[in-house]
Amino acid sequence: MILSTKQQFVDCLFMNEQSQFCATYKELTLTSVFQPIFDLRGQPIGVEALVRIQHEIDGAIRPDLFFHSDEVGFEDKLNVERLSRVIHIRNFARSKLRHLHLFLNVLPSAGEYLALENIDSSLLSKRLKALEIDNSQIVMEVVELAAENEESLALAMEKLNECKFNIAVDDFGVNASNRKRAEAIKPHIIKIDRSLMLAYVAGDQFPLLSGLKVARSLNAKVVVEGIETIEQLSAMQALNIDYYQGYYLAMPEALEAVYLSESNNIKSLGDPSQVYKHLSLS
Repeated sequence: MILSTKQQFVDCLFMNEQSQFCATYKELTLTSVFQPIFDLRGQPIGVEALVRIQHEIDGAIRPDLFFHSDEVGFEDKLNVERLSRVIHIRNFARSKLRHLHLFLNVLPSAGEYLALENIDSSLLSKRLKALEIDNSQIVMEVVELAAENEESLALAMEKLNECKFNIAVDDFGVNASNRKRAEAIKPHIIKIDRSLMLAYVAGDQFPLLSGLKVARSLNAKVVVEGIETIEQLSAMQALNIDYYQGYYLAMPEALEAVYLSESNNIKSLGDPSQVYKHLSLS
């Protein structure tokens, strides 16, 4: 059964001791962490939401292995992805960074499923409106997995775009995240896979420069992922790339819940831009 009603989602939710929304699904517990994305000036422009999956017996499960596994059924992958999005949005909305962009991973199969929905009246749009998060703050990252039907995926992304959501191609240069997909879905952002960045700093510049060329042809902004050293950061800065993400800049972590009222009207929280001021890229 694919989770589809508000009550089905609510039944899976709980709040932990740190006032973070979490979810249970079958034998799994899902929690949120967030990794910031910075501009060239070192200011955070958004955070990528990442799910942490804990099996009640087997312990931690890497999300990439879970979503790539042939042993996990389509419904389970889709439900975990949708529940992850539910807790990510709620935790983001209660944080100091709620004015930034929120990057959410989307399975191609889930994107195809979205194509069948009226996005304007979907639970996603209703929840964002209730939390006073604008659709334009959300960046839907299509991950590198193959789609059953790339045309349906492109249609879903077009519908999301029409509803003011931003679209990104994740891990560009790996698997199905290629030029053909980028040209089909016309993303606002292309996230360059870390492997292209590593190849570039090792002397093989063509793959990354080709990715930048694709982005320019589509008028898309570029995020370089997986920056782990100052040398890698400096090399990417020299290319005047738009945005940067990686462990060298900030580790994924839970966002502190600073506003717990049901009304969701943020009161004085200070200057949110100062949260990551010690991580200046300059």
